[in-house]
Amino acid sequence: TTQTVQRMVKELDEKQNSTTSTPMFVVRLPGTPDGYWGVGPGNVDAIEFTSSKDIHIHGISMFGSRRRPSNHTGLMEMKEGGSVLTSQNFQYTSDGGKAYYDQRFAKQGYARAGVKYTLTVKYSTSPSIWARHSGGLASASVICNGATITFKFTDSSNSAGTQGGSGVTQGQIPRIVFAC
Repeated sequence: TTQTVQRMVKELDEKQNSTTSTPMFVVRLPGTPDGYWGVGPGNVDAIEFTSSKDIHIHGISMFGSRRRPSNHTGLMEMKEGGSVLTSQNFQYTSDGGKAYYDQRFAKQGYARAGVKYTLTVKYSTSPSIWARHSGGLASASVICNGATITFKFTDSSNSAGTQGGSGVTQGQIPRIVFAC
């Protein structure tokens, strides 16, 4: 009936806009950055992922500039297929060290178990930036609210042909900020 459909839509909307835990991280590029590359206007770094449970994507971590303070700006997006589910302009100033810089979406993205999503970072301005050149993980597991959530990472065509070039074993987007 129409009322049943309306109730189901309302329940799904509530589920997509609420979380049951504090945001946490899954690390796909462990360790400290061991290299760098130049990024600039129009360059895109991207990674695809699936999760074993339904989760809420709050944002991502990025690396900062190499050896000197610098301002970084651009657009980060979460996509399913060709559709943008959530996006956020970002701006942060890095200190030249090998730290993470967490960036949050104003509206969190909802990721369903087993569905492939793409996280992209499109730079407006940035100089040479730290990157992890080896040791990236094809999968990583995190315990959230007592349940194990496994993330699987794959290369994204969204990075192909750009200066970015993030992939499973290297690049930017070292961590995903999520809640279950």
